[in-house]
Amino acid sequence: MKQKKPATAATTSTRRKAAGAAAPTPKRPRKRDGARTQAIARRWRPLWRTAPLNLVADYYLCASKFKRLPLVSKILSDHHGPALRFRFPFIRLHKAKKRYAEDAAQVESWFRSRALANLQVLHISFEPLDYTHAAEKRFPLPPSVLLCAPTVVLVGISFCDFPKEIPPSQSFPLLKELYLRCVSISEDVFHGVLSSCPVLESLYLQSTGDVGCFRISSPTLRSLGLCKCFSIQGELIIEDAPCLERLILPQPGEGGDTLRVIRAPKLQILGRLSGRISEIEIANLVFKSLTPASFNNTLSSVKILALEFSSPDLDAVIDVLRCFPCLEKLYVMCMEFLNIPMKKNAHQYNRLDPVKCLETHLKELVFDVYEGDEQAVHFAKFFILNAKVLKQIKFGVSEKIGKECMADQYKLLEVGNMASPDAQLEFIHSGDNSLDAHELQIP
Repeated sequence: MKQKKPATAATTSTRRKAAGAAAPTPKRPRKRDGARTQAIARRWRPLWRTAPLNLVADYYLCASKFKRLPLVSKILSDHHGPALRFRFPFIRLHKAKKRYAEDAAQVESWFRSRALANLQVLHISFEPLDYTHAAEKRFPLPPSVLLCAPTVVLVGISFCDFPKEIPPSQSFPLLKELYLRCVSISEDVFHGVLSSCPVLESLYLQSTGDVGCFRISSPTLRSLGLCKCFSIQGELIIEDAPCLERLILPQPGEGGDTLRVIRAPKLQILGRLSGRISEIEIANLVFKSLTPASFNNTLSSVKILALEFSSPDLDAVIDVLRCFPCLEKLYVMCMEFLNIPMKKNAHQYNRLDPVKCLETHLKELVFDVYEGDEQAVHFAKFFILNAKVLKQIKFGVSEKIGKECMADQYKLLEVGNMASPDAQLEFIHSGDNSLDAHELQIP
């Protein structure tokens, strides 16, 4: 008597389809599946070792931070194929002098290995050698990292000291995105790196020390994000950025004394502007602590603007809006409606001298924090009654504002008298992702 052959995967799938059952959803491959497969089936071993490698050396690779270093070294030595992406967050070295030297030698050897010869994406960061003096005792960036320069497209480097100088011939011909976080880099080296990136499109700087003045000129840069990146007495000068569309400034209190944008004719997204930046100059437009020096100069290219105030100051907002006649979207960020006496002249808006963007362009308004009290209502109501082409207003509200309170808001805001009958009001809890200012975010 013949025995029935066991059903294969193919016949099982066919029977399921014939019976009308849905085929099972394939599971997403895990990071170690390739290694497990080559361990089980010997015929897969050569294929895995020559396939392109995306290596993420995080907790999921090995829970022990110290054991990750030799494990990464072994993977790179055993893998004969090219590594396209290499990400190692928080590289940790031993403090003991001998072990430290051994660990440092391992890190240096990675970027001299054949596996990283054609690297396209690089993300590395180092844990401070001493957390009590984290800003002073950082790991020096291995010189071998610069060997990846000819092929990398995206680079993120964090918590280390850049070399004091780089070769004049150094070039990053394909680099489009550069992120520097908590690094010490001299002004000369920074400018040298920037001038070596002929196709750079995105630049993000956070807590970069040793640079008193950032001078940025790039014919290709489209997005620039800054965070705690220049000292209290520092200066940022964008000399020539003909393609710059997005400029994200440090949050108030994070440093920055002067901002000058000499030439950025395509600038469309700008924020967060705050009175804590003592001087802002964009082309011929000048602000002193967010107060326009003159209303004769305007900036028509800006379509999205973020303003930040510690308390509602309607007069200040109106003055700023006069300088951006083509503004389409406005973020009013982190407004703390404290018990500050309301300005008596805040409602004295001369409709015979209207703000141009309120008449013809402003379509979306976002209040990052809305408490629903008298001052908040007064502030928001101004836009409801005067913005003639508004399509949407978003209010970020706290959990303490219940449904009954929200229902009262429609009456208090005089929604029935809206200048734009098509405008939609939306109350969103502040933690909701739908309120995220994605245009203002930086990685």
